[in-house]
Amino acid sequence: MKSLFLLFHGRFPSEKAASLFTAKGAEAFADSGMRVIVVVPRRKKVESKNPFDFYDVKVNFTVKYIPTIDLFGILPDKIAFWASFIVFSIFGFFFVKKASKNDDIIYSNESLPLFLISFIRQNCFFEMHDFPESKLRFFTKFLSRMHWILVHNRWKLTEVGKKFPNILRKKFIYEPNAVDLKTFDIDISKIEARKRLGLPTDRKIAVYTGHLYGWKGVDTLALSAQFLEDEYLIIFVGGTDKDVEIFRKKYGSSGKILIAGYKPHREIPLWQKSADILVLPNTAKEAISAYYTSPMKLFEYMASRRPIVASDISSIREIVDERSAILVVPDEPQILAKAINNLVKIPKIGDEIAEQAFKDVSNHTWSARAGRILNFIEKV
Repeated sequence: MKSLFLLFHGRFPSEKAASLFTAKGAEAFADSGMRVIVVVPRRKKVESKNPFDFYDVKVNFTVKYIPTIDLFGILPDKIAFWASFIVFSIFGFFFVKKASKNDDIIYSNESLPLFLISFIRQNCFFEMHDFPESKLRFFTKFLSRMHWILVHNRWKLTEVGKKFPNILRKKFIYEPNAVDLKTFDIDISKIEARKRLGLPTDRKIAVYTGHLYGWKGVDTLALSAQFLEDEYLIIFVGGTDKDVEIFRKKYGSSGKILIAGYKPHREIPLWQKSADILVLPNTAKEAISAYYTSPMKLFEYMASRRPIVASDISSIREIVDERSAILVVPDEPQILAKAINNLVKIPKIGDEIAEQAFKDVSNHTWSARAGRILNFIEKV
C-alpha cells in the first residue's frame, strides 16, 4: 500500500480550522485506500488530547509528533512561529527521509518542509492555502520542484498563472474545500435544537460560527444588530478565549447579541440547525477574505439546510450565487441587517435557497474531494 505523509505545522488538535482541515483530509485519504501518516509538531498541552475524539474522525490514520521548539508565550509570536517552523521543517525532512519510500506521496500546505523534502523525494504535493505575493524567486523555484499543486479557488488559479507563467499548467488542480454532509445534515428541528442549547424558541435567530478575526467580518455582523428589531438575536459561536473576551467587551451588552464562545466541533451542527439564518459576513477589505480563502464554513452552512446570507465577494461567489444564498455588499451593517430581515419575512425564499445550497454542496464532500485528488495524482 502506498503511503501519504501529510505534514502540518500547527497545534493538532486545536480549535483552528486548519487543524480540522488536516484531520478531515487525512480521514478521507485513508478511506480512499491510502496509508496516511499525519506529521505534526510536538507542542505543549496538545499531545494529551486525542485528535480522533476531538474531531470525531475515524481512527484510520496515524499521527506522528516530531520535535520542534515551542517558544510561544516566551518570545514575540512572530519570532516564536519562525523558530518553530524552521525546526519542524528540519525534523520533518529527517523523519520523512527515514520513514518514507521513493514512491510515497509527501503532501502539505507548508512550503519550507516540502521544499527541503523535494531534494530527496519526487512525489511532493503542495496545497496552496495562502497566496505568494512576496518571495517570488523562492516560490518560482519551490513550485517548479513540486509534482502536483492544488489551488483552492479560481482567483488564485488565475493569479498563479500570471505570476508563475513558466510552471507547467498540468501540475495544477483546482479543488475547493469540503464538508462531511452526515455531520451537518442532522435530523433535528430548529425548535428542538434550540431547546437542547437553551436558546429562546420565540426569537428570530441569525447564527455565525467561526473565529472572531477582523477579516471574517464579525464586526459588521455585530453592528448590524442595531438595525434589527428586538425580536432578533445574533449568535456568535467560536473564537479563542482572548478574542471572545475582547468581543464581549465591545458587543456583549447588546440584548440582541449572544456571544457563546468556543464550542467543540461536534456541537456546531446543533448551533447551525437552531438558526433561522446563517451568516457569513467576510470583509472585502482584506485579500485573505476577498480572494485567497475557500471558506470551509460556507460548505458547512450549505450542508445544514438553513438559508445563508453572505458577503458578495469573489471567494464566496464562486461557490454560491443568487440561487443558493442572499449575497450582499460586504462591510455594510445596515445592508446586512436588511437582508437578514427580508429573508426572515419571506420564509419561502429561505427554503428555496437552502435547498439549492444543499444540492450544490453534495459534490463537495471530503470523500469526493480526496477521490478527485488521488485520481489527479495517478494521471499526472
